[in-house]
Amino acid sequence: MRALISIITFMLVISSLYVTPSFADTLTIREGAPKSYVVKKGDTLWDISSLYLNDPWLWPKLWKFNPQIKNPHLIYPGDNIKLVYDAEGKPQLVLGKRQLKLSPQKRVSYKRDEPIPLLPLNVVEPFLSYEQALEDNALEGLPYVLGTDRTVKRALPGDLLYIKGDLGAERKFAIYRKGKSYIDPQTEENLGYEAVLVAVADLISSGDPDNGVPGKLRIATAKQEVRAGDVVKPIREGQDLPAFFRMRPVTTEMDGLIIATPSDLAGVTKFGVVVLNKGKQDQLQPGHILTVNRKSPTVVDQGLGPKYQEDATRYEKFVGQVKNLLRSEEDKGIYEMPYERVGQVMIFRVYDKVSYGIITKNQSPVYVGDQVSTPQS
Repeated sequence: MRALISIITFMLVISSLYVTPSFADTLTIREGAPKSYVVKKGDTLWDISSLYLNDPWLWPKLWKFNPQIKNPHLIYPGDNIKLVYDAEGKPQLVLGKRQLKLSPQKRVSYKRDEPIPLLPLNVVEPFLSYEQALEDNALEGLPYVLGTDRTVKRALPGDLLYIKGDLGAERKFAIYRKGKSYIDPQTEENLGYEAVLVAVADLISSGDPDNGVPGKLRIATAKQEVRAGDVVKPIREGQDLPAFFRMRPVTTEMDGLIIATPSDLAGVTKFGVVVLNKGKQDQLQPGHILTVNRKSPTVVDQGLGPKYQEDATRYEKFVGQVKNLLRSEEDKGIYEMPYERVGQVMIFRVYDKVSYGIITKNQSPVYVGDQVSTPQS
């Protein structure tokens, strides 16, 4: 039920997006945008807007003055979307004649019971409802698992847990395990650590911690086996959602890094989740849009042909460094290549020193170590 409420809440949250008037007042349709498009199952509003706009977060302006599509959140597979222009030359999307699938045997139409979402809610919902990034020592003093009513070291759904500590009057708990530390590669500062959601459990008895009587929880669902020492927190703690997301680019100068991926993937693509080394103390807020950039490989060219720095010998690197010192700007031995834009990330959850973002657009996989910065207009 909590997960369902979170999803519904997020749908209401995301439906109230707007764009600040100071940014991109005029819509520019991207080159090669289709004149019409038939919505497919699995599409999102972000996908469709990306077909027409270089900056999909401006999508409300594309739908805003459309008398046929009063609520763009209620668009269904099979709907035929058309690009038109009003009397003032402003682009807008309208709803054309609905497409039907034809076959020799029968005519089949799409069901209209599942409107397409703005973003795939199943990707970010766990991070909005349970997953957390915590400061160091944040789990100290919390109730924790002593063991089970059986001699098992790894408990599963249905198992009874004994808990040391005060469970209070709460009825439902999340069980966490301390995960990897988030280290800032620029400063080597420990920014906190991942609190890994292990399971969700229901209260059976609060016990009597003052007299050494443990509380009891029963595991309802589990992502991993529960172990002795795992800590428990009421589900309501740390899961407050903002009143709304105001999707807009960061306007202050921002120079950060992607420091982790919750899934430990080598490369993250569209709608993957990443962790940044920037947070509230850097004025980052939910809804902020950042550009993801990657530095192109450094090249060493010392007279025997250019090589990537990682492939050059010590001698070649040394000669390149000497050339850098002795030669002009136009004839250096080591060439530091520029940063290139590889994607875009929207921030959806912010802590003091770190934040979670979802990749909304990418030209290539996004990796740990990629730079995030203020979008260039």
